[in-house]
Amino acid sequence: MKKHVTLALSLALLLPFTASAQVRIGLVASTTGVASAVARDQNEGFLLGLEQLKGTLGGQSVEIFREDDQLKPDVGVQAVQKLITKDKVQVIVGVTASNVMNAVFDRIVGAGVAFIGTNGGPAPFAGERCSKLFLSTSFQNDGPHEAMGQYAQNKGYKRILIITPNYQAGKDSIAGFKRFYKGAVVEELLPAFGQLDFSAELTQVQSNNPDAVFAFMPGAMGINFVKQYQQAGLTSKYPLLSTFTLDELTLPAVKEAATGMVTTSAWTSGATNPASRKFVNDFQEKYKRLPSLFAVQGYDAAMILDKGIRLAGNKWSQPDVLVAAIRSGTFSSVRGDISFSANGFPVQNYSAWKVVGKDGRQAFEMESIVLKNHQDAYISKCKPS
Repeated sequence: MKKHVTLALSLALLLPFTASAQVRIGLVASTTGVASAVARDQNEGFLLGLEQLKGTLGGQSVEIFREDDQLKPDVGVQAVQKLITKDKVQVIVGVTASNVMNAVFDRIVGAGVAFIGTNGGPAPFAGERCSKLFLSTSFQNDGPHEAMGQYAQNKGYKRILIITPNYQAGKDSIAGFKRFYKGAVVEELLPAFGQLDFSAELTQVQSNNPDAVFAFMPGAMGINFVKQYQQAGLTSKYPLLSTFTLDELTLPAVKEAATGMVTTSAWTSGATNPASRKFVNDFQEKYKRLPSLFAVQGYDAAMILDKGIRLAGNKWSQPDVLVAAIRSGTFSSVRGDISFSANGFPVQNYSAWKVVGKDGRQAFEMESIVLKNHQDAYISKCKPS
């Protein structure tokens, strides 16, 4: 779990540093376990941003303390306690899974430490448990699923079958989808989290004969599901609409089986704006692979900290002043300009991306912006403390 990395050491061959670091940052992610690929992109996106900022944030030198929460809430609690009490960090960045965030959120902000989340966002922290010390560079959990619900509505699908793992994030995906989709949900299938054989579920898809299928199937579940869906001959019968099932982490494994399928996201490597193209090129050059949205979220965390420290001036070490400075105005992300709600979650566009064959591989191509400047559904419950 414990891994202390001083930037002066990790980037010593590339960057000049002062003798002592001024900004102390705890970088927390699930670097072992089933979410390790997501965590790797979170961390490496952040470190790429820091490298491009010459190893400084807001002109201040930086020291990083890295922790692996192992995708376990109790380990996450131990990690943040160490970062806060022993390492004396001023900002904690990261957290991969919502179950870990549920466990560590109050411990971080309750200790008066600024928290920059770089993946996911459980509803309570967007609503009644929001904090003025929190800011997210990712999304409130419902957002991508709400976008797919709106996409299905726009396409005129009358009957949808939903399949998602039987755990909290899966149930949240259903709630988000149904918030914007007004047609009939013919069935909700809830396989066990981690299940890899979907023959029974695919039989139920055929027996229900829906207009389309909505699937939130993260990681290895998504890889197996998409392959089996295509092998069963369902792709041409029932369009597959997905969230966090197809991305740059899973597409290389799924390959042509995913062609023609649609996902909704705030960003993919198929984005064509200049800032995005530069980021993709820089990330590929350094890490020899395409970045995912998770890498963008880590990268943006470095960039907004740089901006916030500069804006806060000599008061940057006061966490409420730092987070307020970041929340003020708009931020130019590789996904476009975004702003932040009073709960710290981004107001951003969600688009539909289709998987297409391109240059001998599968890639994402934007089909349409589905929700523009979208704000989460829980903001009215937020009274920041």
